[in-house]
Amino acid sequence: MRGFAPYQILKRFIFSFRLNNNEEESEILCGCLRRFGAGFSLTELMIALLIFSILLGAIYSVMSMGSTSFQTGDIQIAVQQETRKAMDKLSKEIREASSVNLASAYPFTIWGENIKYEVTNNQLLREVQGQSPTVLANNVTSTQFSLLGGDMVYITLVAQKNTFLGRSLTATLNSQVTLRN
Repeated sequence: MRGFAPYQILKRFIFSFRLNNNEEESEILCGCLRRFGAGFSLTELMIALLIFSILLGAIYSVMSMGSTSFQTGDIQIAVQQETRKAMDKLSKEIREASSVNLASAYPFTIWGENIKYEVTNNQLLREVQGQSPTVLANNVTSTQFSLLGGDMVYITLVAQKNTFLGRSLTATLNSQVTLRN
């Protein structure tokens, strides 16, 4: 037995309906059948394809902007966290300094050790005199120390990172630290 297309099944139903009912009702059903069996014109298909393409393009555009915004926000948060982490380490250590001489090669004396902080290759390094440096933070572009009065150090720390699209995101933190010792 061969399968029937939907309009063929409808045609058989209308034929049986025509035998049992009046002619006027069957003409209405036949008109529906002709339209159902005829399909869509090329113009209708092209218009539907155009509308679908416009909607698909708009959805893609919104999704792309959302993804870019998410990635940029994620990188900005990472830069800010790295800057806060570095500032926290610097502040805690410098607060314990017994003397500060910014003209010296190792400007901070903390618990009897001469220490300097420097930025090399976007890394904030802490170096104890006579030892190899350790990395305190990454993506740091500059650090600056200023001595205010005799017992207050003003710290400026700048971190920077580039996004996937080449946009540069920068975070700058300032802090004043009063020496305890």
